[in-house]
Amino acid sequence: MVPKKQQGLSSGERIKSKKDFDELYSSGKILISSDQKIKAIYLIKENSEKAVKIAAVVSKKLGKAVWRNRVKRLIKEAYRLNKREIISSSINAGKNIKLIFSAYALSEKKNKKIGLNEIVPGVLEALSIIKKTL
Repeated sequence: MVPKKQQGLSSGERIKSKKDFDELYSSGKILISSDQKIKAIYLIKENSEKAVKIAAVVSKKLGKAVWRNRVKRLIKEAYRLNKREIISSSINAGKNIKLIFSAYALSEKKNKKIGLNEIVPGVLEALSIIKKTL
């Protein structure tokens, strides 16, 4: 087995299938960060594959493609920098976590220039709440 990338976000760590997205949207729990910038939908399952899978989603209503793609990159980067704790706690608990991060109160009109420092607190807050529920 090839070891997982320590710093990157490998394809095994991403949610790609429509079935997974549908399952999360129908039966996942919703979290909104206290600053209301990030929304997280998560599902925790008892599973043999102890893994954390994520996706970043931004609605077309929030801005143009360049801005939306930047927000998705920033969300993935914020997760990637802080993923060690959630992965180790999911392995210790023996659970599988699926997560969708999306922009909640962010929009291109309100936030023309957006940086990593605006995204990281919401992602960290969501990860800590999910870690407590394990």
